[in-house]
Amino acid sequence: MASPHPDLDVDGRHARQTRFAPIGSAGQQRLLEATVAIVGVGALGSAVAELLARAGVGRLRLIDRDVVEMSNLQRQALYDHADAVEGRPKAHAAAAHLAAIDPSLIYQPIAGEFNAASATALIADCDVVMDGLDNFPTRHLLNEVCCRAGVPWVHGAVLGAYGLCLPILPGTTACLRCLQDEPPAAADNPTCDTAGVIGPAVRLVAAWQAAEALKILVGDLAAVRRELWSCDLWSNRFQRIALSRDPDCRACGPHADHPMLAAGDEPAIVLCGRQAVQVRRPPPGDLARLAQRLGPALVSVNEVFVRFRDGDAVATCFADGRVLIQGVDDAMRARALCDRWLG
Repeated sequence: MASPHPDLDVDGRHARQTRFAPIGSAGQQRLLEATVAIVGVGALGSAVAELLARAGVGRLRLIDRDVVEMSNLQRQALYDHADAVEGRPKAHAAAAHLAAIDPSLIYQPIAGEFNAASATALIADCDVVMDGLDNFPTRHLLNEVCCRAGVPWVHGAVLGAYGLCLPILPGTTACLRCLQDEPPAAADNPTCDTAGVIGPAVRLVAAWQAAEALKILVGDLAAVRRELWSCDLWSNRFQRIALSRDPDCRACGPHADHPMLAAGDEPAIVLCGRQAVQVRRPPPGDLARLAQRLGPALVSVNEVFVRFRDGDAVATCFADGRVLIQGVDDAMRARALCDRWLG
């Protein structure tokens, strides 16, 4: 693919980066010719997008189904007060702010779902895919589609003051399913809405992710980490965990069957005349534990369901994985609410 920037300006915008020997002029040119998809441009994804735009990655595909809200601004530094007041789609708001940083790059905002039906097309022609997601089922879907296509991707996650990063080179390094046989149940999986998150942890993990992406994009695969790195900035702990590939892995093994992709998408059902949406998700696990994790958002719990509130919306999560969201008539918003609270 021809570079959108045929004249490399080594004495201008990217001069200091080009003088960094592992990148150099050749590496900078490769960055300019690269396409990177960022799946989720919330806290992590927007920070990663800014770092890669400032580094001169030629084409950024920005994928997110959500809009900017006031509560995002504490940690999502790419957005501003006006974005939240207007409720701008994150993908389009990110593209506008990044264009103000470097208008010469190509931005592809996609305000839509990353799911089994859309995943293959959304990562097509990408050199690297970045994880800015907020739930594990979709991360496992991302892992499967990248492993199947042989596209490197960089996993990142933040909760509270804790964060982690894992680069994944399909066929070479351990993948997410090698680490996690199945996505964790909602009852065992706190989210930013239930446990909170601090901005410095987001920025650290985004920096880790972006650094690994740059190594891959310039072709320095020997420098890519083969370990999971994690940190807790509040307790001052850092950890490196060596991983090995699972020879029977259903995502990256020789007989992979890609169960998340094969299962397809369970459609969200908009219930006519009720301003309600039903979403099908994996069973949440222990309902009492989930209720405890939801904290002040909890409305009620029994042996059949957990009910919680998010603004004007009331969600009822049943033991079989069905979630009924009342006060919402948009399937995309209903799924985003489930991801925020149930992971």
